[in-house]
This record gives sequence, C-alpha cells and structure tokens, in this order.
Amino acid sequence: MKKLLAGLIVATLLGAGSSSAQVASHSFKAHVTKVGTTGAPFLTIGVGARANAMGGAFVAVANDVTALFWNPAGIASLPSPQLALIHSDWIADLRHDFIGLAVPLGSFGVVGASVNALSMDDLAVRTTAFPEGTGDMMSCGDIAMALTYGIQITDRIRIGATGKYVSSKLYHMHAGAIGLDLGVMFSDIFDFLQFGAAMTNMGSKIKYDGRDTYVYYDLRPAEAGNNAKIDAKLCTQSFNLPVAFQAGLSTTLNRNGKMPLLLAMDFYEPSDNVRSINFGAEWSFYNKLFLRGGYARLFEDDSERGLTVGGGCRLSIPSSPIKIYLDYSYEDFGLLDNSQKISMVIAL
Repeated sequence: MKKLLAGLIVATLLGAGSSSAQVASHSFKAHVTKVGTTGAPFLTIGVGARANAMGGAFVAVANDVTALFWNPAGIASLPSPQLALIHSDWIADLRHDFIGLAVPLGSFGVVGASVNALSMDDLAVRTTAFPEGTGDMMSCGDIAMALTYGIQITDRIRIGATGKYVSSKLYHMHAGAIGLDLGVMFSDIFDFLQFGAAMTNMGSKIKYDGRDTYVYYDLRPAEAGNNAKIDAKLCTQSFNLPVAFQAGLSTTLNRNGKMPLLLAMDFYEPSDNVRSINFGAEWSFYNKLFLRGGYARLFEDDSERGLTVGGGCRLSIPSSPIKIYLDYSYEDFGLLDNSQKISMVIAL
C-alpha cells in the first residue's frame, strides 16, 4: 500500500512538472505571465521566518513543522511533536498568521493540522453618494484550514499529502474551495544531496457569492411603464486556486562539524506567473545560533521581491526535553517596502 501511494504521488508530481514545462515557454521570461488570474493568492505567501529568510528555497529542506506548508512529506521526519506560531506584518498593512501542529504516530507516520490566515483592519464603506463614508464598516479576510499526513516509506523516501478548505470573505460576499497538496522527499542522494518536490493548491475553483449579487434590473429602461425593479442575480466568475510546482535540492557542508552550512535551491513554477528560482543558505553555530540569507524569485518578470535575510536561536528549558526555536526574517519588496516575519517553533 505504501509503495502504491508513493507511486501515485511521485507520478502526479513528475507529470505535473513535465506538463507545465511543455505548456510554458522554454525561456524563463514568458510573454504572458497570467498574474492576477487565480483566486486566494494568500496561499502563496511563505510560512515561517526560517524558510523566508532562505528566499523560500525550502521544499528540499522542510525538516520542521512548517513543512505543513512547504512540503507535506517533510513532517514524516519529525521525531517528536512540534508546534509553530508565526506572525508577519505583510505588505499594504496586511497581517499574515499561521498556526501548525504535527504529531508523530510511530510507524503509522505523522499527522498535522494548520490554520493559515490573512487579515486586515476593517474599512469604512464609501459610495458615490457618501464619499466620506456611510457609517458602516466592512471586514475582509482569507483563511485556510488543513489536515496533513506524512510517512517515511523507506530510510530515504518520504511522502505526504495535505487536504485543505479555503475560505475568503469580502464584506457581504463569501467564497470557498477545496485544495490538495502532494509532496515527496528523497534523502542521502550520493550521500550528500536531498531532493524535494511539491505540487500545491490543486483543487476546485473559488467563486464569490452573497447578498450583494442580488440586484434590481430593468429589462427595458427606454420604455415607460414597465417594471424597473425585476429581481435579478449577478453571476460572478470562478477562479482556479494558485497551483504551483516546486522542486529543489539541498546539501549541508561540514555536516558533522560544529558550524555546518546548509545550501538550498528551488525551481518554482506557478500557474499565475513565470518560472523562477529561489536560493537560500543557513549557517549554524553549535546548533544554537543561526544566520540565514537568500534570494527569492530570480528571473521573475517585474518582481519586487529579491534579497532575504534573517537569523534565529534555539533555547532549551532546563530539565525538560522542550526546545524553542525563535526566528526572524526580513524580505525586500522594492516599491512595496518590506515584509518582516517572526516565528516560534516549539519541539515537545
């Protein structure tokens, strides 16, 4: 059963990667990027200060609870339960938050659950008749709730899958969709490389609906005496979720030393943009302090993203197996200023 499941996941990932490669241009810079053609784009916001400080080059690293987002196969390597609490001051006064928990079940694999949310302050409702505000306030936000399962099927191969429900709210309008992530990881390739791949956000389309779609309509506005208030409903367009294929390699130099250097590179191909590459590095000092840096979305047309930096530390509680990882990341967004992320991972 494990071999069959692994075969299905690997075939899906490889098939997705090859088909997207055939459809897209052979050049990194395509003429049509499809930017803004998918729904729920918050699903592409990177999770975890560690991964973001490494430029998002994490699909082949994914060795902590944030693998729930990056590559569901990664949680299969966790030896003990982990909890992630992550907050980010995102661009344009948006707030991005993530809570994730992964629990090992011995030989039965590892299960996880997560909540990924994007929020903002309420806005005053303004109309052409009341440009200073009607007195009402509108709330907007997105949330994704997910369940993940990962298992190590051999000493070198791990697989995983995530099912998620995606919900979006815009004043009186709501939208929902079901999504699926698949991931695989191969370790100790040539005794020094690790490979990871993930296909994320596959699923149903998302479509807004709500009371604001109900309107009055006049079929013949030029004719006097007809009914000018016929009950009608506006049809809204449905959009695909932001499907993405990501594959990468990672390696650790001076692995058995006191100051190992982790290097990672990812190939990233989303359905709503052109292909790009992420680079990242993490320098560990006695497994207590960490310095990180990277570059996100190299070769992406008109990208405001680029340099990423960050660091972190590991804290131990005396007479307790609990370890706490505190991380910080800074990401340059060009004209959109920057994004800073703080995360805490608790290993129980």
